Amino acid sequence: MTDHQRVPSMTAGEAHRVMQAHIDCLVSVCPIKQQAKARLVADRRMMPADRPHMGF
Repeated sequence: MTDHQRVPSMTAGEAHRVMQAHIDCLVSVCPIKQQAKARLVADRRMMPADRPHMGF
């Protein structure tokens, strides 16, 4: 999964790897990182911030 395009399905483990591989991508512009974040949030493995911030 080195491309930025969404994949048909993604496990939580794959989502973790995508988040690491695409660390420099903005979630607002990288479709696969958006998918990975959504998977981790759905699985309650990631808690999104209640307000936007820049790496703090």
